[in-house]
Amino acid sequence: MGMRALALYLPAFRLERCGFDAAEPAGLIDEVKNAMRLVALTPAALAEGLRVGMTATAARALLPGVALEELDAVGEAEDRAALQRAFDAVCDDVTFPFDDVLVLQIQRVSHLFGGEHGIAARVLDLATELGHRARVAVADDPQAALALAQWVAEWSEPLVAPRGEAAGLLAPLPVESLRSEALADALRSVGIATVGQLAALDPASVAGRYGPEAMRLQRVARGLRGSLAHLVGQPPDGDPRVGVSLASATTLSELHFVLPGLLAQLVDLLASRDLAVVRLRVVLELESVHGRGVHTEVVRVGRPTRNQATLERLIRQALERVRLSAPVERLVLDAVEVVPEQGWQPGLADRAQATEPLPDLLARLADQLGEGALFAARLVDAWRPDAAWSAVRFPPTQRFWSPSSVHERMRSEDPVEIQEAFEGGAPLPRPTLLLDPPVSIEVQTRQLRDGYPCPERVFVGTRRSAADEVVGPERLTGCWWDPRAAFERTYWQVRVEGRRAWIFQESRRWFLHGWFD
Repeated sequence: MGMRALALYLPAFRLERCGFDAAEPAGLIDEVKNAMRLVALTPAALAEGLRVGMTATAARALLPGVALEELDAVGEAEDRAALQRAFDAVCDDVTFPFDDVLVLQIQRVSHLFGGEHGIAARVLDLATELGHRARVAVADDPQAALALAQWVAEWSEPLVAPRGEAAGLLAPLPVESLRSEALADALRSVGIATVGQLAALDPASVAGRYGPEAMRLQRVARGLRGSLAHLVGQPPDGDPRVGVSLASATTLSELHFVLPGLLAQLVDLLASRDLAVVRLRVVLELESVHGRGVHTEVVRVGRPTRNQATLERLIRQALERVRLSAPVERLVLDAVEVVPEQGWQPGLADRAQATEPLPDLLARLADQLGEGALFAARLVDAWRPDAAWSAVRFPPTQRFWSPSSVHERMRSEDPVEIQEAFEGGAPLPRPTLLLDPPVSIEVQTRQLRDGYPCPERVFVGTRRSAADEVVGPERLTGCWWDPRAAFERTYWQVRVEGRRAWIFQESRRWFLHGWFD
């Protein structure tokens, strides 16, 4: 049974609970940065040009007739909890991940209301009865359902995306529909404006350039299931634990029926923390009979895993030993022993023999071995080239030089100073492969260039090659204060048998320090 999520979009909930209508220009204000500012608006107020963060004074100047209500945080929290309880009558798995969205996991209960269209209609009717204007959408992923509810669904008609077809409905939506302002700005800066364009990007490139958040949202854009735990706010501490209420189940087949959906939640929660299971506790909460209300089975795995099929097989085997002494009210899966996910990839060596782009290979390794198993190299400001890099987590956070960023750092209006700072921030070309330590080689030189002997022939091991396309010299010196680290080198880039090498001369000796390609 695949995951199915229903999103109930309530754009004016925070104002409707105060007695305002969604079609009435109204705003909620609270003290932010030493001023009373807008923290929520009705759709009508947004249509008039008001924006969250605007001061109350500016809002009244722009729209004199706007009604402003001061935030009652305690009362709002109570109303939010009451609204969530109201939908417990429809589904026992209801979360409030955003101020304006309720998410219901409906894969186990939709048949009770005549299918997904029936339960979506029931949810919309209930929201209307409670005095809220709302839109409803159903999809395989909660964030996909949220975007469809906000941007596609009609007020009077729920939208149900067929299984596996959410990507087509999401494709024309703006990237802002995924609710990541930072990612939307970054994507628009390179011409990516729609969810479909994001979905079409190479996943490895997205991971390398924009990081884990972009990876998760691109999965949603491609119609795959993203991180449910991230959206519904699972607690970050404690053992990963999920559970589902049952209507007094009396047979193992009833437990088997709900197990796949429950395991999907557990696997998603483990993935959000980069964990794998070592020992899992299966808890059956029974109707109290003779003081015995709980039955526990412990499942141990041979190798740490979060593979759903593997865990389901082991749990089913454990349940075969169970003889129910009373009806089961609740099934709980508790990962009591977990370890960081290190991954397992049989046949990795064989697959790596095939032609595979490096970004794809690195992304696949990160998926299988865990983010901590890979690192990327980042240039650092150091005199000695050997020490001019450091290891950072993969995928690395990208930083790009721009005149505006240099201007901010310089805090200068002098265009010459800004240009010098910009040029100074761009690193010189450095080899892809840096040898540590450098390899001693022999070099024949010819006429001087800028006062330094220019390489003519290079001897690497027993091979002798002409030095073509010679670029240099580049003088690097530093660490004069430390006799053990002080250096004074003359670097050259030379092409040797079709490969571009980085060589240097120091104290009349020559060394190969790396390869550019």
